[in-house]
Amino acid sequence: MFATAAQWFVIVAGLWLIGLGVFMLIQPRQALRALGQMGGSPTVHIGEMAVRILAGIAMVLAAAASRFPLAVAVIGSFLIVSALVLLLLPRRWHAAYSTWWSRRIPVAAVRLIAPMSWAMGGALIWIVI
Repeated sequence: MFATAAQWFVIVAGLWLIGLGVFMLIQPRQALRALGQMGGSPTVHIGEMAVRILAGIAMVLAAAASRFPLAVAVIGSFLIVSALVLLLLPRRWHAAYSTWWSRRIPVAAVRLIAPMSWAMGGALIWIVI
């Protein structure tokens, strides 16, 4: 039961990545603005980390039933650990890092990166179905 629910959560995460890629392609300036706001408030910061942790847990739980169990478990574990580290560090560091990148990534690069988001989302879905 948990494995099935976890697989569905991973599929939703894959669809989110695909949607993010569409957003990046269509609205690259808004995507950069959104990047610059990551960590900008406690609500956004904790919300982002909560989603990362949930996605990581789902990947770990779905790993055994996936096409690449070890890779899925490792990536899921990385998501959990990295989110926990970011929660322990001062939020202003996360905010400053996000702002720094949002000011340096060219708009054209955001559009070029969009297909990678589609590919990663599609791969995530394929790996767990």
